[in-house]
Amino acid sequence: MSSNRAEVDLNVNIKKATNTDESAPKRKHVRACIVYTHDHRSSKAFWNGIRIQPLQTDDVMVFKALITIHKVLQEGHPSALRDAQANVNFIQSLARGNNYTGPNQGNHGYGKLISEYVRFLMQKLTFHKYHPAFNGMFEYEDYISLRTVNDPNEGYEAIMNLMTLQDGVDDFQRLVFSSRRSCP
Repeated sequence: MSSNRAEVDLNVNIKKATNTDESAPKRKHVRACIVYTHDHRSSKAFWNGIRIQPLQTDDVMVFKALITIHKVLQEGHPSALRDAQANVNFIQSLARGNNYTGPNQGNHGYGKLISEYVRFLMQKLTFHKYHPAFNGMFEYEDYISLRTVNDPNEGYEAIMNLMTLQDGVDDFQRLVFSSRRSCP
């Protein structure tokens, strides 16, 4: 398949993954984005494709884009974590659209979730910036096979940073579940 055709297919999958239906992004569309990053050993086209989506028009689209971004960071080619560092401003901008932190919280009430999801993704990216030996899924076996720690303080610091990130996961999880309980 030509590179141009693959990018067109990628953009179609991004568009379908971030549609306005109030349901989780379909796994097949998210998976296509993940596979693209592995096939091309790069996530630059993914980032270009997600940036051109009209996400700021609907908070459901923004939330689904954040889910898609998160899955690509977790399961995509290792370059996805590096390329995400160049897209931090874009990710942060997703929390600023549609007055998410204001009283109306976007047009579907996802404002607080979006703001907190962006905050969590920033924590994740900061962790990976300082601990690049960890892959997106934090697989311990991969980490120890790639890394030897001569200084015990360095290992201790990584563990403390992982615990801080886990606190962020727990906080976001509580927010998601509490927001679901408050829905009609």
